[in-house]
Order: sequence, then C-alpha cells, then structure tokens
Amino acid sequence: MNRNLAIGMAVAALFGCGDGSDQSFASANPGTAAAPNSVPGNAAPVVAPANASTPAPSSTPGNLTASTDTASNPSPNPAPNTTPASTPAATADVFVKTALTQYVNPFIGTADSSAPATDPVPAGARGGTFPGATTPFGMVQWTPMTPSNGGQDHPVGYIYKEKTITGFPLTQMSGSGCDGNEGELPIMPTFDTSSVGVNAKENFDHKNETARPGYYQVTLNDGISTELTATTRSGFGRFTFPARSAIASANKTPYLVFDATRSNTISSTTGVIKAEGKDGLSGSTVGGKFCGARTYTLYFYAKFDRDITTTISNGKADVSFDAGSKPAVLMKIGLSYVSSDNARKNLEQENPNWDFNAVRDAAADAWNNRLNAIQVTGGSETEKRKFYTALYHSLLSPNTNSDVTGDYLGFDQKTHKVQAGRTQYVNYSNWDVYRSLIPLNSMLFPKETSDMMQSLVNDADQCGAIPRWAPINVDAGIMPGDSGVPTIMGGYAFGATNFDAKKALDYMTLVGNKADVQCTGDHVRDSVDRMNDYLVHGYAAMDNGWWAGSLTFEFGTADFATAQLAKALGDNMNYQLFLSRSANWKNQFNPTQKQLLPRYRNGSWLLNPQPNADMVEGNAEQYTWMSAYDARGLFKLVGGNAATIKRLDAFFQNLNAGMNLPNFYMGNEPSFATPWLYNWSGAPWRTQKVVRDVANTVFSDDPGGLPGNDDLGAVSSWYVWAAIGLYPEIQAVSGLTVGSPMFDKVVIRWADGSKKLVINAKGAASNSPYIQTLALNGQALDMPWLWLKDLKDSATLDFTLAASQSQWGQDSSAKMPSFGLDSFTSLADALNNHGIGTDGQKTTRGLEGYTYDMGGWSYSSQALATAGVKPGGSFSFNGIQFTWPDGKSGLDNMVSQGQTITLAKPQGAGTLALLGSSTNASSAPTGKLTVTYTDNTQASFDLRFDDWTLGGGSAKVGSYNQIALTSAHRVDQNGNTDNTKAYVYYWDAKLDQQRQVKSITLPYQTDNGAVMHVLAMELK
Repeated sequence: MNRNLAIGMAVAALFGCGDGSDQSFASANPGTAAAPNSVPGNAAPVVAPANASTPAPSSTPGNLTASTDTASNPSPNPAPNTTPASTPAATADVFVKTALTQYVNPFIGTADSSAPATDPVPAGARGGTFPGATTPFGMVQWTPMTPSNGGQDHPVGYIYKEKTITGFPLTQMSGSGCDGNEGELPIMPTFDTSSVGVNAKENFDHKNETARPGYYQVTLNDGISTELTATTRSGFGRFTFPARSAIASANKTPYLVFDATRSNTISSTTGVIKAEGKDGLSGSTVGGKFCGARTYTLYFYAKFDRDITTTISNGKADVSFDAGSKPAVLMKIGLSYVSSDNARKNLEQENPNWDFNAVRDAAADAWNNRLNAIQVTGGSETEKRKFYTALYHSLLSPNTNSDVTGDYLGFDQKTHKVQAGRTQYVNYSNWDVYRSLIPLNSMLFPKETSDMMQSLVNDADQCGAIPRWAPINVDAGIMPGDSGVPTIMGGYAFGATNFDAKKALDYMTLVGNKADVQCTGDHVRDSVDRMNDYLVHGYAAMDNGWWAGSLTFEFGTADFATAQLAKALGDNMNYQLFLSRSANWKNQFNPTQKQLLPRYRNGSWLLNPQPNADMVEGNAEQYTWMSAYDARGLFKLVGGNAATIKRLDAFFQNLNAGMNLPNFYMGNEPSFATPWLYNWSGAPWRTQKVVRDVANTVFSDDPGGLPGNDDLGAVSSWYVWAAIGLYPEIQAVSGLTVGSPMFDKVVIRWADGSKKLVINAKGAASNSPYIQTLALNGQALDMPWLWLKDLKDSATLDFTLAASQSQWGQDSSAKMPSFGLDSFTSLADALNNHGIGTDGQKTTRGLEGYTYDMGGWSYSSQALATAGVKPGGSFSFNGIQFTWPDGKSGLDNMVSQGQTITLAKPQGAGTLALLGSSTNASSAPTGKLTVTYTDNTQASFDLRFDDWTLGGGSAKVGSYNQIALTSAHRVDQNGNTDNTKAYVYYWDAKLDQQRQVKSITLPYQTDNGAVMHVLAMELK
C-alpha cells in the first residue's frame, strides 16, 4: 500500500502539475529556470516507476495525497477537479492547480544584498536563506553548508560566494541572525575522509548546482553527485559515485562521512553514533546554543539500500560500501528530538520505500499545493519569481517538532504528547514574524497556524509564560519586548482561532501585570527592573541601560494585542486596562523634537539616543513610526497630516538605510509598517508609490535579492503582502490596509477550498502603482482599508491602476481605524485601573498590575469606607457632589494617558473638578489638561496631583491640591495591610461659563514621569 501511495504521488506530480513542476534553478544563473524536462546533474528524469500502471483516463491526480505526512502537510485546498496546467481557464467554481514551483528560486537570499544597507544589523547583510531540500514547515531542512568567509560571516549556513561545501546538515534555521542556527549532523560524500569539514578545500562550482522546492543537487569536483529530498521528518539522499572503472583505476573508496561532533556554528559538540545491523546507523548530536540559549539533543536513524562498512570513532562515522554495480547509493534518515527509536518510526512511516523520485515529486507537489493558495496572472517572469520565492520562504518556519507518535520534547525538558490531530511546532522568531508573516500564514493556512499558536500555549504550560523568541524547546530571551503575545493575537485575528485562546489570554494578562515572569530562565519582558518601570511609570526607563529606549514601544504593542484578544473573548475589564496601557508609547513622545525618545525615571529625556544601543537595531526616527495601531494619535502629536507627510517623505529618501540613518530600513522589522502609514494621512498614493519602489529596487531575483536577513521568512512575507496590494498594518486587528497589486489578477484561495478572493488590477504594471478606482463586489470604495470578514466569503476587488497619481482616498484619513483613547463619553467609560483593594483578599492572581500603583499597593476599601466613601456612593467636597466609582467592572480609576472624554450632551460650567492622586511621585507631576468648547476654542490647564502617600508621609500637600479623603492604611496585592496613610486630592480649574464644554482631554504624559490617576470628575 505504501509503495502504491508513493507511485500515486509521483503520478500526481506529473499529471497534476505539468512539465513546469520539474523546472529548477541552476545556481550559475539563479534567475533562469532550466528547460522543462532538464535532468539536473546525474538525477534521473522524473518518470513514473517502471512498475506503475498507467492511470485510467478518468483518474484525478488532484485527489492524491500531496505529502508523505498528511497530518502535518495536508493539501491546503483539496481539489477533486484538478487538471493539468495546460487546461483552459476553469469556471468560477473549479480550482485549477497551476505549476508554480517553477517560479521559486531557493538561491534568493543566499548572498549579501544587492541593495545593501549602509550599516545593517548584525548578520543583516545577507538574507541567510538556504537552497536545500525541505517541505512546508518541515522538521528536516537538508542543505549544503559552506565556510564562513574566513570567520567573517555569521551565522554560517550556505553562503553563495563560497566554493566549498563542508557537509550537508539535516537542519537549518532560515535567515536567522545568530550563531547556533541549527545545522546539525552534517553528512558528506567523499573519496577522502580527511578532506571533510574544517579541512575541506574548494570542491564545487555553482554551474553544477541545482535547487527547487523539495530538491537540491550538486555535482562536486570529484565527480560525486549529491541529491537531497525530504519528507516532513526525514531526509532522502541519492549519492551517485563515478563508474566502477574510474574508482578502481584511481584506487578510491566511496564514503559517506557522518559527523555528530559539529554543527553550523558549534565547532565541537557531543555526538554518539552506533551501527544498526548491516545497513543502518543511529545516534544523536547535541545542538542549539542559538544566541546563547541552552542546547538540545537531536536523534537520528539512517538506513542504506545496501550493506555498509562503518568505522566509528568519537561521534564520527566513516561509512563505506560497494558502489560498483549500483553507483547511486540511497540513504534515508529520520530525525527526532525525543529518541532514536522515534526517529526510526518517523522514517518508517513517512518513507518506508526506496523510490527517491516519488519522494522528491511528493515534496514538490506539497510545495505546489501551498503555493497555489495564491495564484497570480500577469506581471513579468522576474516579478513571479520574486513573489513565489517570497511565499516559499514564508512557509519554511515555524517547524514541525512532534514525531509521528505525537511525542515531543517540551520546554520543561520532559517528553509530552501533542493532542490528537495536532502538530507541535518550534522555531518562533516572534519579534520578526508577528508583524506580517503570522497574519499571512494564518489567513492562508489557519489549521497549521492554529497548531502553531497552540504550540506556544503548550510551551507556556511547561515554562510559565508564552516565550518571546523560541528556537527548539527554549526561550532564547533575545530581542526586546514580549513578542509572543502579538504573535498569538496576530494568528487569532487573521483566522487561526482553533487553539486555547482563553488560556493564552491568561498568560498574556499574567506577563502584562507582573514584573517577574520567566520562561526557561529568561524574563519574558526583558528583566524585572524594566518591566517594573513600565508598570509603575508607564515606560521602561533608560536607567536600565542598553536597548531600554525601545522597550516601551514593544510592550505597548503586546498590551494592544492583549486588549484585542480580551475584547474578542468578552473580557471587558482586561480590554480596557490593556488598551489604555497600549497608549504608554506617548510617555516617550518628546513634544519638542516631536519624536519618540528614551526617558529616565526622573522624567528627563535622552535627546540623542545611540542607534542599536539605546534603541534596538534602529534609531529614534525609525521607532517613532512603529505604533501603527494609533496612527491618528501619532499624527496629531507630530503636528497633523501635513506635517506627517513631510516627515515621511524625508524618511523615504532612503529605502534600505540601516540602523544609523533616520530613514526607512526595509531590512529590519521595526520599519515594516511605515510605508503604509500614508494611508492614514490623506495621501494614500504615496503609500502606493513607496511600496512599489521598495519592491522594485530593494528586492531582486538573484542570490542578493533580499534587503537583509530573512528572519525565518519575515522579510519575504512583507514582499508577498506588497505584491498583492494589501498589508496587516494593525497586526492584532482583523483588517488590511490597501496598496496596489503588481499583477493583473491575484486569486487567494481560502482554506475551506470553496471560497476565494479575486483581485483584478486593470492597468497593473511595474511603473503603474497608482489607484484610480477601487470596488469591492461592485461597490465603490473610497478608503484604503478592508475588513477581513468582508473578504473571507467569496469576494472580488477591482482596481484600476495607472502611472500617474490620483486623489483616490484623499478624504478617508478620519475614517481609517485607529485605536487611541478618544472615544469615551464619561469618566466611567474611561476607567482603566484596579486601585481599590480589599483587606485580606488577593487581587486577581495576586498580580501587582491590578493594584493602584501597579507595584503592589492599593487603597483599602474598608479604610475608604471609614473615611466616608463607598462604591457607587456620593461624596461631597467644596460644594461639588462627586460620584465615587462603583468598581463593578473591576476597574475603579483612570490612569491619565491622553483620554478624550466627549460629553454626551455639552454642558456649561464654571468649574471643572477632579479627585485623584499620583503614584511613584517624588514631587507632584504636571500634565496638560485641555477643555474644548463647542465653538472649538480651547483652554489648557496644568493638572497636578501629589503622591498618594506623600512619599510615605515625608512630604506636604501643594497649594494646587486639597486633601479630600484620608485612608488610614493601604492594602497590598496579597491582601496585607500597612499603616501608611493614603490620600485622595481635590483639584479644580475655572472655566468660561459663557461657553459650552464639548470635551475634556487628560494629559498624555507628565513632566517628571510619575503617573496621575483620576477617581472622579464633575462639572459645576
């Protein structure tokens, strides 16, 4: 049965994909496809096995399984009526699979960028991709490994300018920026075992090298041809040695050298190899250390198609065999992170036979199925190669980690079993991929991406929190922020909802409310001091040193994602609390320079931060534009739309600037969203032009075709979005902003297999980016935003494009979604903090983030009752009747973060009075409060509140406040009380009674970095 399945898959590849499915890229000219039926190197032509019967005319290859691992690599769009690529266009309800692997050039990104940044991030000059054999999201990524240019280039993998292959490791992390990027268990065919590894000399020429999805081939200078293919968890190699006469005359012995004692970047590690009968090997190697993370053990089980003779010594095996009668030596190998026995089971289930061509073709068909999720028509051949290679690179990670048994090694170093029907994944470059890759894969492949999100939840179960940068079974603790949180919400928002979202939200609110949360020994939010600062000041202070200046923006992004998941799950308390905290980026907006800048704990500013020192891998101007979820709030602070457009125009004078220059940097993730911000400024034609310029000039279809390291597909995914003319600008929100398509037609096939989004672009061309008209299902649209729900049923977008700009969308800026704090009608709507505790009772899970000062202390409800106020009751002071918060929502005060409260009914008043206090204030902070009247005139006031405990009793009340309430004691997060008095202060401002008050805007920051709270507000 397995034999017949393998034959069937090969036939499916032949008849379902057409000749184009066998086209490949020879690296001597990676931009050019080989002839349709070319035979790479010594590879046999793609034909059905000799004993395969001819399929009946009515057979439907499209129904055949597209992968040897149906659980992990199902066809995304089962298509019973699949026909060859040459078939005329089908009717609207029939899916015609086309041959798309021909457009994938795996060599793109293997060389330094053709459009290099002036000062790229570390390891950011090269795309860092690999040309080897793998399947979508596969565990096995079998690829050649080259030297590191004399130690100059890191991390090591495949570097195009090298002419030496030091081995073919079974694993690889595509486009990552750190040493330890896998590359375990290099295997090398040779006649000279002493020339393998560090002793290798130049041994190949790119003209003798070929790569395409699921297949890699090279003929070395010694005449040995290496062909590699893969299933999800196993590799299959065909090593063809020269004829027997050539070997005999030179007195050569053919070998395969297994080396379990080194990896890409670990020059010496622990490895074990042992013989398995007459024709096999098993063993393990210790890999990992990605960016300094801990190691792990990778197990293997290998089988040959003939008897072998093995010399094993200290983790290395020299394997020799008789290659005379059958010079094409077949070797297949299974991997596992649990045991060699599981590696054997992976191999036996996924590849039980010896048909190399069938496995190769099945891998190609699996890729073709994935690529067919997006079908494009029109455009140049170069644009198609750039597009489909970018989509291919977007589907390399995260990687399968669970075995066919369901076993996987968890973050707690114990063996777990994944839930039936699911796959456990690893390798989450969350800081990189949450911005565009996860939304893309969630939209196209929600089943697999749901498993990826569940995998992160499983990781949290084992280590205590959602990891933020997770290579294999560990949180590496690299890159700032809490990027696992927006990764999960990006998945949820774009369709990957089949996971335990409630448990995910519990972990999100845990890490967002506690200063000390760790996963495998690394603090998820960077460090206790930095997260404590963020909670108690509303920003991570520069007092914490290196990179601290960019932490607030990342933490705010995580808080926004938490708010959106809370809203989706009906948790309104956490929605309001975390939406408010997402506005913390404003605490670092310097009103003089109108730029996001680092601050110290005392509120002072670092006006000239050092790129990639004070702010991670970038500079202040690049980070200023990162908070895309509140674009309207950002533009208001910058000075309005006109000022924003002027700033952005200057920003895009360089399209791949690097870390130092105050310009756009396509090669690194913090700049990804910025080209699309023009859509919020009333100038969407500028987005259309900039995005097209980036796609045309910074990306190419040669080895230097990526602007920086691909970061597990992050950069490539940006290109995919740019090419189809849409982008997930607000990653936690289920909608897309609009650019312009590069192709005449784009068909996105949704995962249910029956619905699709058709994008027609009349007038599309490389120099024709400007939208003249746009319609959704025949209805004209006048703004560059689409809600995903309107596209996920069968839908049609009709663009008209031209080479000259139009004013389409110019009046839409006010209608674009922006998630600031400007839509409240009362103070009760704007409450965002839990600050009144109960003696003897813990806060929610005893977390300090649910306390008044967000450091662990709150007002005592009992002490306040003694002082004269009860929840929902009235309190009179200075002749003004205040309503005390009832706390029923779980929130009872408002941290001032620039909220605008627009009155349901305008009101004339002579006094605006507030009750409140400040926390963590060495002196009373000052912030600007603005009253806007119905005639749009404004009055500004200095709002000041003293510290709620007067510094523990050491300070006095200022003249700007009066003590309205005195609480005899406080209560901490665990319900314990102390004897520190806590106060509530009265502040007022005199208003123009001749005018009607329309709205009140609270301060968005304070002068000294302290936090102001408002408990009640009245007009009289």
